[in-house]
Amino acid sequence: MGVRETRLTNDLRQVSELIANSGGSLRLISKTGNPPYEYIIEYRCKGIEQVNGNNPVYRNTHQVKIKLGTNYPREKPDAEFLTPIFHPNVFADRDVCLGEYWTPGETVTELILRIGKIIQYSKDVLNLDSPANSTAKTWASNNMSRFPVDTQTFKVNIGWTDISWTDV
Repeated sequence: MGVRETRLTNDLRQVSELIANSGGSLRLISKTGNPPYEYIIEYRCKGIEQVNGNNPVYRNTHQVKIKLGTNYPREKPDAEFLTPIFHPNVFADRDVCLGEYWTPGETVTELILRIGKIIQYSKDVLNLDSPANSTAKTWASNNMSRFPVDTQTFKVNIGWTDISWTDV
């Protein structure tokens, strides 16, 4: 098995674990290839579908197609929203602007989590300096107090107080 196939196999394992531990906030709609080189992921969190005047129209489910090209992991994946979204870092054709700083060490699970933060307008990933959508950038710049629109982590946190002796 080559480097790419090994990486794709490891990515599948990690994506499966992330989804299994997401508490239902992530769902694998489909995967293509063996090992998979394309995923369609459903996110269950609040994001903005469009803006009506100055008021956001929210959407609670989002689907994203992630494609791992033939030069992955040396080259960054492509990510495209299949559902409507209004965001400064998403182009009009719904391609996600992932920036120029892809490193082969970044995993698909990290990308899935980063896209989830993009959906929610998390301030740590919101890039207004190099927008893909200038209309969304202008609106976001004037509405920073509204962000993030959700705080879903896509991970289930189990604390010691959540475990009972019947669970053991």
